[in-house]
Amino acid sequence: MLEKTLLLLVLIIPLMCWALQLPDALNLYLELVHEYESGSIQNPFLVKTVQSLEHFALYRYYRFLIAGSVDKREATPDLGYYLSLIYSSYDFQTEEEQLAAALFLSYLSSKLAKTRLTADYIMKDASFIDFFTHYRNIISREARSFFAWIITYQVGLTDEKPPLDLIQSYRLEISDYEFEPPNDLKHLADLISFYSDPAIQSILTQALERVVEKAKKDPSRISAHINREAAFVARDIVKPITNFQTYVAQTVQKMTPVEKNYWWLRFVVYAFVIFPAVRFVKLRGLLLGCVLGFEALYLFFFFDPTSMYESLIYGLVLILGFAFAALRLPKKRPIWLNVVCIILIVLTAIFPLVPRCEELSMDKHEKFLDSKYYDLLKRELYVDELSPVSQYVRRLSSTMYTSMEDTKAIVSDLVETLANLSSRGVVTEILLSSNYGAFFNDLSSFFSYGGSKGRVEMFQPLSNTLRFYLLDEKSRMKSFEKDLSVLLDYSKKLVEYSAPKMQQEFKQHIENLFSTKYPILSDLQSTFEKRIFQNFQRTASPHIRIFNNRSSLSVFLITILVFLTNFFLNPKISVGPSIVLLIVSVLGWLNAHNLMLIVEQTSPLLQLQTSSLVNPLVFLTAMFVASVSLLKLFRRGELR
Repeated sequence: MLEKTLLLLVLIIPLMCWALQLPDALNLYLELVHEYESGSIQNPFLVKTVQSLEHFALYRYYRFLIAGSVDKREATPDLGYYLSLIYSSYDFQTEEEQLAAALFLSYLSSKLAKTRLTADYIMKDASFIDFFTHYRNIISREARSFFAWIITYQVGLTDEKPPLDLIQSYRLEISDYEFEPPNDLKHLADLISFYSDPAIQSILTQALERVVEKAKKDPSRISAHINREAAFVARDIVKPITNFQTYVAQTVQKMTPVEKNYWWLRFVVYAFVIFPAVRFVKLRGLLLGCVLGFEALYLFFFFDPTSMYESLIYGLVLILGFAFAALRLPKKRPIWLNVVCIILIVLTAIFPLVPRCEELSMDKHEKFLDSKYYDLLKRELYVDELSPVSQYVRRLSSTMYTSMEDTKAIVSDLVETLANLSSRGVVTEILLSSNYGAFFNDLSSFFSYGGSKGRVEMFQPLSNTLRFYLLDEKSRMKSFEKDLSVLLDYSKKLVEYSAPKMQQEFKQHIENLFSTKYPILSDLQSTFEKRIFQNFQRTASPHIRIFNNRSSLSVFLITILVFLTNFFLNPKISVGPSIVLLIVSVLGWLNAHNLMLIVEQTSPLLQLQTSSLVNPLVFLTAMFVASVSLLKLFRRGELR
C-alpha cells in the first residue's frame, strides 16, 4: 500500500505544476499593461505586438488606398479579430503567457477603440475566445480520463485513489479488468477545481449508477461502459469552464487601471471664464482671447484625431463656421483680405501635404510583406469571394454565360425553323461543312403566292426573337464593358501601389482565374496582359493630404479657428490664438518631415520620417491668416 501511495504522489506532484496558474497570468497581464503604457518595451511579446501594430496600420492604409473605405462583406471583422492575428502568430511557452497575452490584446483593442474595458468586451474578444476554446478542448480531453479514473475507483475496480475526497461506493468483482491511472493529466489541479461544481458531481453520481447497472448486465464490456459514461460527464465540464472564463473577465475588468482623461474639465473652466467676459466688456477681449488661445494650444499638442467625438465636434463647428463665413463674405470689409484667406484655406485642403511619399511605398516595407496582415490584405483585395476582383469577375462571367445561353436558344430556334422547312419539303438537303449550303425545292408551294402567308407565319416569331436577342445582347455587352472597365481600373490601381511580390502574385491569380475557374473569360487574359501587366513599373508612392497627418491637421484647424475668430468677433479676441498659430505653424514646418499618419479611428497612428518634398502651403497659409489678424489690429490702433 505504501508503494502505491508513493507512486500516486510521484504522479500528482509534477502534474500539479502544469495547471493554469491564474494569479501568475493576471500578474503578467498587469506587467504587460504597465510596460506598454510606459513606452519602455522589453517583453518579447510586446516587441512583437508593437511591430505588428505598425503592420496592421499599413494593412489598413493600403486597403483604404486601393479599395477605398467601402467594405461589402456581410460581417466585417472587428478590431479584436485583427489583433488576434498577433496572438495566433506568437509562440508562447506557457498557458499563463497565453492567457496574459490574450487579456492584453483585449485591453489594447479597447484602447484603440476608445471604449472602456468591460467583462463583456473581454468575453467577445477574439484572442480571449481563442485561448479558452483551446483550453476547453484540452480540459475536455483530459476530463474523459480523469472521470474514468474516478468512476473506476468508486466502483471498486482500482485501489489507486484520485486526489479527491472519495469513497468506494460499490465493489464490482471483475477479475480480468485492469486499470492504469492516467499519467498525462497536465491540468489535474484545474480538473479537481471543476469537479467541485455541484452540477458535475450530480451528473457523475448518475453516471456511476449507470455503470454499475450495465456492468451487472454485461460485465465483459465494463471498460466501454466506463469510458462512455466518463465521456458524457466530460461534456458537461464546459459549464464550469464557462463560469471560470466569466470570472477571469470580471476579475480583469476590476484590476485593469482605468485611463482617465481630465481634458473635459477645460470646458468647465471656460464656462467660468466666459461668464465674467460677458458681464465685463473691458475684460471680454482678454478673457475670450485666452480661452481661444488655450484651445489652439490644445489642438496642436493634445488633440486626438482618432477620437470620434473630438473629430466630430471640431469638424462640425469649424467647417460649418467656415462655410457660413464664405456666405457672409460680401458683407465683410475689407473683402479682399478675407477672399485671399478663404482661397488659401481651400487650396490648402485640396493640395496634398506630401505629393509623393517614398517611405509609404509598399516595397519599402519588407517586414510587412512577410506578416499575416499582408496575407489578409491580399485576401481582401483580390483572393476572397467577397473581394472586389472576385465580385467583378463573377459579374462578367454571369453576363457571358447569360449571353451564351441566349445565343444557344437563338441557334436552336434557327435549327428548328430549318427542320420545319425540311419536313415541308422546302429544303431538301443542308450541308454543314467547309462548303456549307442548302438545297431547295423550287417547285414547293411554300414559294408560291399562296404560300406567302405561311412564310410570314413561319419567320415572324423568329424575327421577334432575333430583335429582342439583339437588344438584350447590346445591353449585356454595354454592361460587360462597363464592368470590365471598372475591373481594369481597380486592377491597375492595385498593381500601381503594390510591391513587386504582390504584383506577381496578383498576375498569377488572374491567370488561374481566367484559365481554370472562369474559362469563358479566357480571352480577357490578353487584355490584362497588355493593359495591366505588360508595363510593370516601380511601385508608386502615395500622396498624403493634410487631413492624414496629425500635425498638419492641427495647424489647419487652428488656422480656421483664427480666421473665424477674426471674421465674426472683435479683432482683439484673435490676438491670443493668432500668436499661438504663428508659433505652431513654425514648429509644424520645422518638424514637417516627421509624419504621424491618421489611418482610421480604430487604427494606431503610423509614424514615419520622410525625405520627400513637403508642401509648405498649410504652414504659409497659417502664417498669412495669423498675420492678417494681427495686421487688422495695428491698422485700427486697437493694441494701444
